[in-house]
Amino acid sequence: MTLPSLANALDLGRSKRTSAEEIAKEAIASLAQHQEFNSFIDIAKDVAAQPARDSDALLGCVFSLKDNIDLAGMRTTCGSRVFADAAPVSEDSWIAAALKNAGAICIGKNNMHEFALGATGENPAFGTTINPWDKSRGVGGSSGGSASAVALRQVHLSLGTDSGGSVRMPAGLCGIVGFKPTAGALPLTGVAGAAWTIDSLGLFTATVADLRTVWAAIVECGSEPTPERLRVGYLADESMGRVEPGIWKQYIVAVEKLRASGAEMVPVSLPGFVDCPFIAMTVAYAEIASQHHELLRTKAPLYDQAIRGLICLGEIWSSRHYLDAQRLRSVFRQRFVRIQAPFDAILTPSVAIQPPKIGAPAHVIGDPPAQGLYTVMRFTVLFNCTGHPAISVPSGVDDDGLPTGIQLVGRPGRDASLLEIAQRVEDVLGSMPTPPTAMNSRRA
Repeated sequence: MTLPSLANALDLGRSKRTSAEEIAKEAIASLAQHQEFNSFIDIAKDVAAQPARDSDALLGCVFSLKDNIDLAGMRTTCGSRVFADAAPVSEDSWIAAALKNAGAICIGKNNMHEFALGATGENPAFGTTINPWDKSRGVGGSSGGSASAVALRQVHLSLGTDSGGSVRMPAGLCGIVGFKPTAGALPLTGVAGAAWTIDSLGLFTATVADLRTVWAAIVECGSEPTPERLRVGYLADESMGRVEPGIWKQYIVAVEKLRASGAEMVPVSLPGFVDCPFIAMTVAYAEIASQHHELLRTKAPLYDQAIRGLICLGEIWSSRHYLDAQRLRSVFRQRFVRIQAPFDAILTPSVAIQPPKIGAPAHVIGDPPAQGLYTVMRFTVLFNCTGHPAISVPSGVDDDGLPTGIQLVGRPGRDASLLEIAQRVEDVLGSMPTPPTAMNSRRA
């Protein structure tokens, strides 16, 4: 079964209500063809559309949830053995309820890095998620299963959480769209995030057009017109950290395509933010340690050893470290607001590297060793600290046939405007092809 595009699926849902259930059931049946990618932890056994109503803007949409987001009737494992035997939850998260109320049907829960504490998608409890573009490579994380499910066209939409780039990074590495809205734009009710002051829900879709359809269905947003000619400040140096040459080459190709389309592309430098990953981790590790303090007392052996070590690291942080880091977030926010002021959006690469080989650390030549997490999140984590909306849009494939992405950053509270800008960028750069492994699976 080939999942119809979201636009076609919505047409089917409007024309014949049973078509929505049929699409979802066929999507579930087809997941057997993609089990090798480990994109799901749990798959729904039965699905049914909501009772008919005029507001069913997403009837026909098939979606999935990262397994730290509650769905009534299914367990929430957070990708960990700690909750592997958890009972099904009784209530939907806010986002699951909003999507279901709009007519969308959820078909399962996606694999993830344990407790959202990592950027590789490698999970000893539920299996490592495989990149649909190259089975020897990972998907990034921590929302890697959600990204893989969309890239494989198993679902139209998947929801993840993003506390340092955990939606935008895997989106860039899997050749799809990943959006982190303005902090607080989507309620975190029913979400077991990693760090509560920098977490956001995030959305994955195959195209920006699909994302805008979903956003309009779940968020009340007024008209936010953008200028006829965009003025974009693009990162023109390595002031935020090193980038693999092949990634930078593809990024500049995208910049020049946008310039040729009529956008005013202005080179900018972003100095003073290179230490942001360390500031974010000072906040995150302290908050993570607080959340897991009691669980570690009773269930420590069930944690993956590496994850347990990260959580214990948070116990080292003092209240002064934590508060100093929170103050620095305000400094970063004010500094970036000044840089952003003359532009409609700021543009950077999404990720500094190709999808890493499974089991190999993320690394750019010249970076200090053993800092793979900071390498992969260097362009994304700043906007968790500042609260700005940011979106990763596919920018084609590199010389090795692997996907690349660019990140657009908008103004807080102007999410719909950022999505319109992203749509114009997508129109220029063109749509992304389906990953070859997904096509092979469909023909099997």
